[in-house]
Amino acid sequence: MRLLAEEAATHLPTSPQAVTTPTNAVFNGHLSILDTNPDNVCAVSIVRAGDSLLECVREIAPSVRVGKMWIQRNESSADKEAVHSCTKLPKGVKEMHILLLDPMLATGGSACAALNTLTGEYGVAEENIVFANVISCPEGLKFVAQHYPRIKIVTCCIDECLNDEKFIMPGLGDYGDRFFNTV
Repeated sequence: MRLLAEEAATHLPTSPQAVTTPTNAVFNGHLSILDTNPDNVCAVSIVRAGDSLLECVREIAPSVRVGKMWIQRNESSADKEAVHSCTKLPKGVKEMHILLLDPMLATGGSACAALNTLTGEYGVAEENIVFANVISCPEGLKFVAQHYPRIKIVTCCIDECLNDEKFIMPGLGDYGDRFFNTV
């Protein structure tokens, strides 16, 4: 999870920075916005499973602002559509760069519900959003890319497919239940 958080952070803006090494050589590199202006970055967790990744983001960037979205699948429906219950984001989020955090990208419904809220209700530019997840599948990636082609998606693993129940296969079940030991 920590490596995923670090990789997602590399997709945030940088600024040039010259560093003098111990040998008095000058190295021209870049500093992340997480180092230069962490108030301009918001890590948005899709509760509850996204909180597992939020912990890792806060380890590498303790000053990052935090937002929360409560979105869950309607398990009683055949399409398993996303149900968005509430959102709490910091003031000025429209101008921030967003790390959207949800370990699973299955149908893309929850991701698109979050992206609809961020871009539609809060005015965040698509190109300012990096979506980080642990496991995805081709169907979910395609769905999100069709609806939000300018966001960046960082994933650790692309599993084979969705099954008829809309679960990632082979997958690992409910990520939040596994992480928080509520299986």
